Amino acid sequence: MKNWILYAVMLIYLLVDSFVIMPANLPLYNEVINPILWICLCGFAVFLSRETGLRVKDETNKTQSLVIALIVYIIIYYLLGLLFGFQRTPYSKEILAIVKNIWSFGSVVVFQEIIRNSMIKIGKKEKYNFVIITIMFILANISISGFMGNYSSVKDGFIYTVTTLIPLIVTSAVMTYLSYVGGSKLPIIYRLFVLLPEFIVPIVPSFDWFVTAVVGILLPVAVFVYLNYVHIKKTERLSKRAKKQYSPVVYVPVFAFIAVLAGFVIGLFKYQPIAVLSGSMSPTFNRGDAVVVEKLSKIEKEDLDKGDIIQFVSGSKYVVHRIVDTSNDQYGNRVFITKGDHNNANDVGEVDYEHVVGKVSFVIPDIGWPSVWLSGMIS
Repeated sequence: MKNWILYAVMLIYLLVDSFVIMPANLPLYNEVINPILWICLCGFAVFLSRETGLRVKDETNKTQSLVIALIVYIIIYYLLGLLFGFQRTPYSKEILAIVKNIWSFGSVVVFQEIIRNSMIKIGKKEKYNFVIITIMFILANISISGFMGNYSSVKDGFIYTVTTLIPLIVTSAVMTYLSYVGGSKLPIIYRLFVLLPEFIVPIVPSFDWFVTAVVGILLPVAVFVYLNYVHIKKTERLSKRAKKQYSPVVYVPVFAFIAVLAGFVIGLFKYQPIAVLSGSMSPTFNRGDAVVVEKLSKIEKEDLDKGDIIQFVSGSKYVVHRIVDTSNDQYGNRVFITKGDHNNANDVGEVDYEHVVGKVSFVIPDIGWPSVWLSGMIS
């Protein structure tokens, strides 16, 4: 019964906060009002769970394992910035501003995770409780106005879903698991590690939406796989053979494949797949096919000639058409005249070396349809 009382109180709080308090735009909401409300809710949750307990086994080892995993994440996170570039964070780096931001956001994280752990204590091991708790904290970390605003168009809605909503769902599920196997300490450590760099470090990696989505989903999944292995290894009475099935090493090829595939899609390597969105090159390749483009250096571009199919920048778009002739501009520089095989006329304007991205190496039929459908939805 206590768990349902706590669920009801938290749901009422979330509704009042989302539809009454936040729309009022009260001064000092982040610095004072919101933390105080979470303190009150936290106190109520701790009071309800005071007579219940959830024994945590091997807490020290789990904590150390999580910290090591998160340090590795931070290192990889900033190394990725060397590939994608960096951007300044929007938060002031003055000492008082840092302290204020850490209090405003970090304190809420701490209170939320204490409440989550209290809910787990009260609800015991019932599976439906884990589901409800996960949903509660998804709702607790979504701005209703922001949620509705991000679905004003299909494009914005899709990007918001893959970069924010899905990672939030996965993270909330993993935090519920960490709280169950390690108490409130583990999810607090995880969330603060992920949250604090933006407030403390002046720059963060500049990811596009695709990389943001991949990192946001892979991190909590990787942490779950690793901590689940630590938990099973130290606390469950399983045979060595059974425990090996939970080893993170088993998942290394999967994560490596996903990382390589993501790098291939976003163009980190010499070759990059491009979905064909139009029929301008039919019958050489058709809408829904994918072409693999070899990126060319300046020297390699000099070997391009009539008949080669190239990818080039035209205005704000990328175009994949065939070179039908070469010429020289007014400065004597070599330029290319291009045309789609299915088109009746040459492309408007000439293509210089600077705008050439690469040369089509080969075609993979039909695998570009998901990108075609997605492009149609968000355009």
